[in-house]
Amino acid sequence: MCTAMDSAVEIDLSGTIFKTKRLTLKAINGSYLSKLNDTVNKYYFDKDPTLFRHILNAHRDGTVHVPRDVCPMLFKKELLFWNIPLSLVAPCCWKYLYEAESDVETFKILLQEENKYDSTNKVDEAQVGIKQTMFAGDSMTDSEVIEDVNENQIGNKRTRASRVWLFLEEPGSSAAAKIWCFFYIFVVILSVVAYIIWLDPSVRVSQYLTKNPKVDALANQTIYEYMVYIFNEKVVLLASTDPHPALLCLDIFCVVFFILEALVHFSMCPDKRNYFLNAYHLLKIFLCISMIISTYFECRKDLLDEHDFRLGEIYHAFKSCYALRLLLIFRLHKIYNGLHIMVLSLRYSVKELLLLGFSFLIAVVVYGCLIFSAEIETDMFPSTQIAMWWSLITMTTIGYGDFYPTTTWGYVVGIVCAINGLIVLALPIAAIASTFSSLYSRNADFQKHMTEVRKQKQILCVEKETLMHCETFEIV
Repeated sequence: MCTAMDSAVEIDLSGTIFKTKRLTLKAINGSYLSKLNDTVNKYYFDKDPTLFRHILNAHRDGTVHVPRDVCPMLFKKELLFWNIPLSLVAPCCWKYLYEAESDVETFKILLQEENKYDSTNKVDEAQVGIKQTMFAGDSMTDSEVIEDVNENQIGNKRTRASRVWLFLEEPGSSAAAKIWCFFYIFVVILSVVAYIIWLDPSVRVSQYLTKNPKVDALANQTIYEYMVYIFNEKVVLLASTDPHPALLCLDIFCVVFFILEALVHFSMCPDKRNYFLNAYHLLKIFLCISMIISTYFECRKDLLDEHDFRLGEIYHAFKSCYALRLLLIFRLHKIYNGLHIMVLSLRYSVKELLLLGFSFLIAVVVYGCLIFSAEIETDMFPSTQIAMWWSLITMTTIGYGDFYPTTTWGYVVGIVCAINGLIVLALPIAAIASTFSSLYSRNADFQKHMTEVRKQKQILCVEKETLMHCETFEIV
């Protein structure tokens, strides 16, 4: 006698009929099919029959296999619709299923980082369409998607302050903004070159900025050589001479330029609170402060003579920060995708970088203590701090040669330290390189897709205008 569980069930999927036993549908507890009404033997669903074949096989076999001719993200949505647990997905299909999901997450990152401004300040419909496609399965509405894509445009583009902000912040907002960006980078390079040659003897002259200089190092060759003998040439040039007037004017121009740009940039910022959350903006503020302090001491070296030596160290420390101005060149990441991807890969590899630093720190301490113990009977490593310095230099395969093992056990520790250094450095760097490779390759696909979408929209617009023109001609 046929029981209810052995009864046949017909499932119509858009005209394709599937026949199975009700017992098969009950195989996966909690699935959509297991909850169907037992009094009905025929069901209809407006779904893809090709995908349903694999859903039905999952009920028969107890395992889900992802078909290779179907988009993994689409098949995952199908599993969610039929309430099939992801734990039933076979291990052989994990890579295919989640690799596509990783690609989508990468595309979302690229879309969020994509420059949302063009020369006309109009809404980029291509980006809106792509974002609607990416977030189709999320709870975001169409209006929320459009608002998220253009969050920096809404409510600001009619004001003069917002136009100035876009001009300074977004090189892609207009041709003039791009020209300004390149001029800004030119000034950055010029200022760094000025700092590089700042202590070159050929551009140093006798003191003219200090009112009553105590020592003129360049007035007499004997005095100059004597001071170099006591101190060193760099200290003598820095404390007892002044830069050439032309070089000083160039440096003051760069200082004034960066300060004015930072003031205007901050005053035109629409969100002052988030301004200080940007590392690039904080770097500019710090550089402006260091430039003001170092320029003041450059013109008042008599203060450095009257006070203790630590004041001179403070001046030299702030002057050394001039080299950080070269980091301002990363402003180009908003124009060149390659530089932008490199910055992104570092940002999204924080865990790997922390792992690298933590594991490297442990290894430095361990091998520093081991080499100190191995060389305890020699005078090569006077302290554990020097021993840790040696382990750091050895693990990074630099090897200055200022400290080195001299005993048998010291050689053994050195060999193990060098080999372990290669391993510790290689593993996290490989993960960071993988992140960069993924972002770079997906960015190339993203840019190509954006170009094709825009081309298609232009073609459709031309065809629409042509059709309207023909209809107007027929009416006339």
